[in-house]
Amino acid sequence: MRPDDRDGPRARARAWLPDVALALGVFVGLNALGSLVAGPRFDVTGAWISLPEGTGSSVFKAMLAALLIARGLGPLRRRSVRVLAVATLLAVAAAAAWDTAVYFALLVGGRIATPLPFPSSVLVLALSLALARAAARPGPPRVWSSGQVARGLATAAAVALALPLLLMLTFGPTRYAREADAIVVFGARVYSDGTPSLALADRVDEGIRLYHRGLAPVVIMSGAIDEGHGASEPEAMKARAVAAGVPASAIVLDELGVDTAATVEQTAEWLQQRGVRRVLAVSHYYHQPRVKLLFERAGVLAYTVPATMSRRLLKEPWFVGREVLAYYAAWLAPFLPGR
Repeated sequence: MRPDDRDGPRARARAWLPDVALALGVFVGLNALGSLVAGPRFDVTGAWISLPEGTGSSVFKAMLAALLIARGLGPLRRRSVRVLAVATLLAVAAAAAWDTAVYFALLVGGRIATPLPFPSSVLVLALSLALARAAARPGPPRVWSSGQVARGLATAAAVALALPLLLMLTFGPTRYAREADAIVVFGARVYSDGTPSLALADRVDEGIRLYHRGLAPVVIMSGAIDEGHGASEPEAMKARAVAAGVPASAIVLDELGVDTAATVEQTAEWLQQRGVRRVLAVSHYYHQPRVKLLFERAGVLAYTVPATMSRRLLKEPWFVGREVLAYYAAWLAPFLPGR
């Protein structure tokens, strides 16, 4: 290495890799451990990378978590462990490469559409290869100074923020519209005179377009009754849809959808009663990762369709930031009080 490379961008990036490995190892490990307690649907790592389901996959993820944590704590001293770590990370890279190939095959084939043709699996692939290279290098034990501890905590916070944000920016805007048993439109604010907010209008309009394309015979309008002024979100949604030519007989109202989890629960029950399980889930792009998580846990096959925004929402940055916390709350819900 040239002397001026020691403090260059690549060197600084390599210095952060152990902290990234440690943070990711903890995340993967929590998913693996939580699956043992709460069941396999607790594991959300499939949102970033597709691995075969079953006991073998659980063992693989537990091993991956242990190796990432070990590498984060310091260089792997034993050659056999380094070889195992490299092989494991290369397997992750191979799975990410496959996910990427499938993504672009679906995109080219017109099965999905997106304004940003960049799957999260590309970053998973690049990071897996970088971590594999780092795992292959022996070295002296890591000395944990106060500065390194602070850097590790900052990295963990950055990784925790980046994981759901990555889904919002890659998975969220992707349109998986196809034939389904129902279209479910998630509610948003309605004004006291029954006028839907911009966010709600955009969601309803997306559901209307899907219905007119003949993709599903039923539209479920799910939301709440405003506690302050008493206006019903679903009623406002229905009125807008009927005015746009959707038959009232094709609309199902759910006024118990007080939050995302309640809408998913009510929809899952409605589907189960009719022996069907496929829905088109309509909401904003930043909301879709959590929508997908909750539907998967409910055993519903949900294809997400982000609402086309007539203009950017003024509070969009706030909604995105809030959704980061909401995503983790939904993930950890089986272990939270009152859930």
